[in-house]
Amino acid sequence: MKMNVVISADIEGASGVVTTREIGYPRKPIGDPQAAREYQKACAWLTADVNAAVEGALEAGAQRVVVHDSHGLDYTNILADELHPSAELVKGMPVIFLDPDDLSTGDYLACLIVGAHARGGQAAVISHVLDWPRITEVRVNGIPVSESHLTVALAECYGIATTLVTGDNVICKEIEDWMGGQVETAVVKTSLSRYCARCLPLSESRALIRSSASRGLKNLKKPRQPRFSTPIRLEVDFVDRQAARYVSWMPQMSYDGCCTVSYEDGDYLRVYKTLVAMFAVANLL
Repeated sequence: MKMNVVISADIEGASGVVTTREIGYPRKPIGDPQAAREYQKACAWLTADVNAAVEGALEAGAQRVVVHDSHGLDYTNILADELHPSAELVKGMPVIFLDPDDLSTGDYLACLIVGAHARGGQAAVISHVLDWPRITEVRVNGIPVSESHLTVALAECYGIATTLVTGDNVICKEIEDWMGGQVETAVVKTSLSRYCARCLPLSESRALIRSSASRGLKNLKKPRQPRFSTPIRLEVDFVDRQAARYVSWMPQMSYDGCCTVSYEDGDYLRVYKTLVAMFAVANLL
């Protein structure tokens, strides 16, 4: 079987990135020239991190590499004209973690998560899950999860093993512990606060990503399923009660009357799609 590889790319965990200006928050900073320059520079750093992962994948024998640009509902962060010439790009609105339609047709064996960040409430760089002005926490079966937990489980729905996570020290350790050490990690920065980190030199971080990507694919193992025991209970804590109320009107939702909405299902793919739909409804406010 051909080794096709998919990469989920987020910007908060990219090499050198530590501030909201660099991630284009709350939207692309068009009205602020300085912020726009910082965002574009961060996009270049992310693209270089992705290129390092692509190089590592090719070194390990990958025949096809497809990158999913997954930061922001309407952002395009990967610089297509600087992306590795052997990589294809999935971009557009929205790509949340990974695009399920592409996963179903891509015949992928492995997933690499580049630029990961920790969930909200942790002592990590730009920590949040999905959208911190709207969501404070996401739990699966009562356990708080990060976007990387959700991405790993989504990939496994299609029989795809996650072999690499890059980002700060907090998310790398959490995912490594959660996966029992069966994933390579590349710590490109050490968190000092939410908006401060000690960052590796960019050349060193790219070398680390490349070697870790190659090593992870060479040690590829069939993913363990299911990652979450069934029935799967999803709980989402919203900041705004009105957002929670609107989301609670979706089918099969439970609502605590304040800010928490929950959903239960035996199929993780439906759980993931429900979470994305909840997020979309909340963003209408």
